[in-house]
Amino acid sequence: MSYQKYNRLSLLISIIIVLFVASSLNSILASSISINKIEYNKFNSLCTISIIACIDNIPSIQKTDKDLKKQTDLILEQVNSTKLKEWINTLSSFHTRHTKSDHIENVAYWLKNELETLCENRVFFHNFTQIDENQTFHLKNIICKIHDSTASLQDNNTIIIGAHYDSRAENINNSEARAPGADDNASGVSAILELVRILSHLNLTLNLEFVLFSGEEQGKWGSNKYINYLDGNNRTKNIDLYINFDMIGYRPSNETNKVILEYDIGNKHVQNDNYSKTIALFIKQIASNYTNLQAQLAKLGNSDFIPFEELGSTVIGIHDEGVTKNPNYHKSSDTPNTLNIEYATDITKMILATILELDRFNK
Repeated sequence: MSYQKYNRLSLLISIIIVLFVASSLNSILASSISINKIEYNKFNSLCTISIIACIDNIPSIQKTDKDLKKQTDLILEQVNSTKLKEWINTLSSFHTRHTKSDHIENVAYWLKNELETLCENRVFFHNFTQIDENQTFHLKNIICKIHDSTASLQDNNTIIIGAHYDSRAENINNSEARAPGADDNASGVSAILELVRILSHLNLTLNLEFVLFSGEEQGKWGSNKYINYLDGNNRTKNIDLYINFDMIGYRPSNETNKVILEYDIGNKHVQNDNYSKTIALFIKQIASNYTNLQAQLAKLGNSDFIPFEELGSTVIGIHDEGVTKNPNYHKSSDTPNTLNIEYATDITKMILATILELDRFNK
């Protein structure tokens, strides 16, 4: 049984599963859900053993009132499309962000400096080395942590949100070719920066960790190394959810605002499949409640969520179908002017609203 079944957020995720069975998705998740903690605690030990065993003992559920939705809407209005565009422009202005290039170090330091202005002193490098084709590469993941300063990190649940900041050309071995990588993945990185900018000023009970990875294009180097680092520090058991941004800025002109929510099914830790799909359905409803996005579910592909899934974490991937729909994929034409900033803004709002709703579960 995975560690997630023994912490509060995953338990609450499990309760959502029962709620989907008990009633329609629209009636349950029309707005945020508040659980009476006193009643909930009566069933805590039973539900951690088996959610089915307590299916008839679910505590009363209330819909969030209109004031709470208004509060969320006000926070979502802070998402700034101009800021997203500026960050995408700057990241794309590097000749390349290829992991093996001479530019990748400068990109890492620029990102760290940018995060430090948003996340104060809670930013650090995770340095690692990678040997490939008899060469040693000294690389960096960049991390920003936001948590309740009144509680121990072990006391609360942790959600990690990640995106890779490296880019590549069609020829993966050409480390010096022009590779602006606006959609892949300056768009995802920019969403991370904007979430940090807004959430760092809020009083949240969840632990949030934002991670920018290098080496995704070469085989998820950064995320694999980071998982090893977390595992070595006995921290993976506290990860309740990992959300991954990988290409969220391209929308074909002839299509609607479709966004893909990838969920876990049939991979290494099958016991987490229900959790992952439930969160995907939850985010889909969030998208409907707070944005103009049309979220669709799909099975996990291949990005930085894989190392987290392999260690037992509940994972979600978010993307724009750019691998198959974006004609600029891994080309020098993947530039900012090809992106739809309002579309990327809506996706950022969708995950911001998701975090705000999950934080209410945790109170």
